[in-house]
Amino acid sequence: MRQSKNVICITLFSIFITTSCVNTRNTTSIESQYRDIYLQQFKLTYFRQLLTKSYNNSPAIREIIAGDHSGFTEQILTKADYNLIDSLTSIDNKRLIADSSEGSRRAEGANGKRPLGYIMEKLESKWLDSLAKSRLEISGIPGQWSYNLY
Repeated sequence: MRQSKNVICITLFSIFITTSCVNTRNTTSIESQYRDIYLQQFKLTYFRQLLTKSYNNSPAIREIIAGDHSGFTEQILTKADYNLIDSLTSIDNKRLIADSSEGSRRAEGANGKRPLGYIMEKLESKWLDSLAKSRLEISGIPGQWSYNLY
């Protein structure tokens, strides 16, 4: 009888530990998912805004962006994130305009704005990754994500 009580206690304890570990893994996984979604969304928003601004808000670019369904459907970024991205992409566009004015010094056919190369450099840079990670730390992972994604 005593031995069966010990077996039951050990079994219950094992189940409790196993369940606790699974919940911890799920929470970590959810936080990791949110982190990945946030970083992706930050960079995608930066890309869209810079593309739009560098092509002077052209109807063709607006149509491409409107038809694209990349990204997350719920709002992930904060208003401060959008304001920061707007400011940075405005500065980047001014740099592109300034570079464009220097185009007469480049080889024939290489004058004018060169947004695609510039945007690729920005997207591949460690600077943008670092900025997105910093903004994630500032905004934090919302508590409701831990509960909504189970």
